[in-house]
Amino acid sequence: MTPHELWTALPQDARERVDAFVVRRKRIMAVKEIWESGVVPRPDLNDCLHLTAVRTEILTDRLVPLPAQDVDTLAGKAAALPEPPTALELEWDGDSWGWILLLGAVLPGPPGCPRPLARWQQADWTEPLATARALADRLGVPLRGPGDDDPPYAEAE
Repeated sequence: MTPHELWTALPQDARERVDAFVVRRKRIMAVKEIWESGVVPRPDLNDCLHLTAVRTEILTDRLVPLPAQDVDTLAGKAAALPEPPTALELEWDGDSWGWILLLGAVLPGPPGCPRPLARWQQADWTEPLATARALADRLGVPLRGPGDDDPPYAEAE
């Protein structure tokens, strides 16, 4: 099903909810709304993802701004954690829209998942990597994870 066909098949109230999720950058919720809209036959998950991507392009000027991810802002987020981080950790993650670079704070105590501080999704990784490095320097903690390399398998896409 093309995005246009799927969009016209959606009930008006579902369209409004999809756009509300898209504008708030809640892609998975938008996909879920399309998936559960009652369209028969039920759309393929890839069709839902594609329609969400198309709606994102259409509504680009209305998207809520991304949170600031500069060193000062991220240092403030780190200071608000229950304990000072012992390290920062970078990790590549792929999703249906491409590669994401995640920055997390490792807290003292038993090993667990790092507390999320930032995420970047873009083609030029120089700025996020430099920001993570500068934040680690400011906090006086090691930075673990990928170096200045592009995401794994990025050349295969």
